[in-house]
Amino acid sequence: MAGTRVLAVASRILRDYGRVLGQIEPGCAALPRSFLPHPRGAIQEATLRVLATLSPTDEGLRDALIRGFVFLAQFVDDDEAEKVAEGQAQMDALALEAGAQPQSPQAHDALRIVNQIKVEMEQALMQACQAAKIPLSRAPSLLK
Repeated sequence: MAGTRVLAVASRILRDYGRVLGQIEPGCAALPRSFLPHPRGAIQEATLRVLATLSPTDEGLRDALIRGFVFLAQFVDDDEAEKVAEGQAQMDALALEAGAQPQSPQAHDALRIVNQIKVEMEQALMQACQAAKIPLSRAPSLLK
C-alpha cells in the first residue's frame, strides 16, 4: 500500500515536470531552476523510482523518463541560467565574425556552466540506465 502511494506521488511529480518540458523552447543550454514545478531532487527521485519499477516492455515510457532525467541537468540556479543567456548572446554575436573567440568574462562563465551541465548530463544518463537496468550501450538511441 505504501509503495502504491509512493508511486502515485512520483507519477504526479513526473506529470508536472512533463508539462514544464512541453513548454520549453528547444536549444536552451541552461534553464532557471525556478521553472521546475518541484525540487530537482524530488524529480530525480521520482524518475529513478518509476524507472526501477517499469516492465522491460515499457520501452517508450522508459526512454522518455531517461531523456527527462538527463535534461533535468539543464535546470540550474537562476543566476547561472542568466549568466549562460548573457554569455550565449555574446558568443552568438562572435559567431558572426569568422574565427572569433569568446574573450569576455560573461562568455567564459557561460562556457564553464554549460560544461558543468554536460558533465551532469553524462552522469545522469549513466544513473538512469542503471536504474532502468539497461546497458549504457543502449543509451545513444535514447538521445536522438
